Amino acid sequence: MKILVRYLAKSVISATALTTVIVTALLFIMTLLGEFKNVGEGDFGFAAAIVFVLFRMPNELYQFSPMLILLGCIIALSILSSHRELAVMRASGFSMQRIIGSVVGAAFAIIISISLVGELTGPTLSHHAEVHKENLQNAGQSVVTAAGVWMHVDNNFIHINRVVGKALLEGVTRYQFDRDHRMQAAYYAKTMTQDDGRWLMHDAVKTSFKTNRTKSESFEELAWNLNFNSNLLNAGMVKPAEMTLPRLIKYSAYLEENGLQSSQYRFEFWSRLFTPLASLVMIFLAIPFVLSVFRQAALGLRLMAGVITGFAFFIVNAFLGQLCIVYQVPPFMAALIPIVIFAVIGVFMAKNLLRT
Repeated sequence: MKILVRYLAKSVISATALTTVIVTALLFIMTLLGEFKNVGEGDFGFAAAIVFVLFRMPNELYQFSPMLILLGCIIALSILSSHRELAVMRASGFSMQRIIGSVVGAAFAIIISISLVGELTGPTLSHHAEVHKENLQNAGQSVVTAAGVWMHVDNNFIHINRVVGKALLEGVTRYQFDRDHRMQAAYYAKTMTQDDGRWLMHDAVKTSFKTNRTKSESFEELAWNLNFNSNLLNAGMVKPAEMTLPRLIKYSAYLEENGLQSSQYRFEFWSRLFTPLASLVMIFLAIPFVLSVFRQAALGLRLMAGVITGFAFFIVNAFLGQLCIVYQVPPFMAALIPIVIFAVIGVFMAKNLLRT
């Protein structure tokens, strides 16, 4: 029996690895084709596009991990079923419960591995890729450092501690020079907001540099009289998918403390936290697909059913994510509902299978 358990585990792991390689190749090609439109912007060339896509792959695969496991289990069980190996196992006393347990055990090991590698590397590499791309596209106008974002606009150098959003900046310092590279003034604003296309500095201090003296003035609110492309701020913005789980928690709390919308980040946190559970649910769907519902179907039809099921899960998940943001559905519930729906379907199908 231990030999059969190991054989089933090996089949599931091998099929999942093969599926991952194929999906990785497809994602790489599609993502690279999508980046062709950006090639030529600033210093962003073809080689940079390839590096960008490669760095994005771990996070993309992490997001697709439930579907990868679903397809891997379908392929493994379909091959075993078509070769009558599952029938021989059952005839030798290897019950359906043992088969399901062996498949779930192997898939669980895959889930843990993908979750650890994906969470530790995916968001960080994806963020570095986005920052590097923005730096190249801006051709030096905007650079992200560990201390914040630096921008060069006309004769001004601007430093921003934190880009909360395209309409809210924190810790903004502006150094204004004349054409002879002499500093004319320095500004510091605790926060800076955009209203109707106009930037305003709040709790601002302006220091003017004269020939023999300096002059400092404080303002509760001061108009920002410098135009710059707001796209330069993209390099300093971190998307929810590019944050680790601890950072998502801290950033969500920070937004709430400042009276800002945090639903998108809360939903991303719970969605990622429930990813291993979603993968387990996909397994409970894969086993009845092969051994009951599509028992007589060809492998292609089974795979199509698996892909449709996987995309249906992602569509429901994305739909509830938007409801969470627009209609203030609790993020925890929005992330859990798709898993519960598909889990109920999977358990129902598995019970019918065990009765056969």
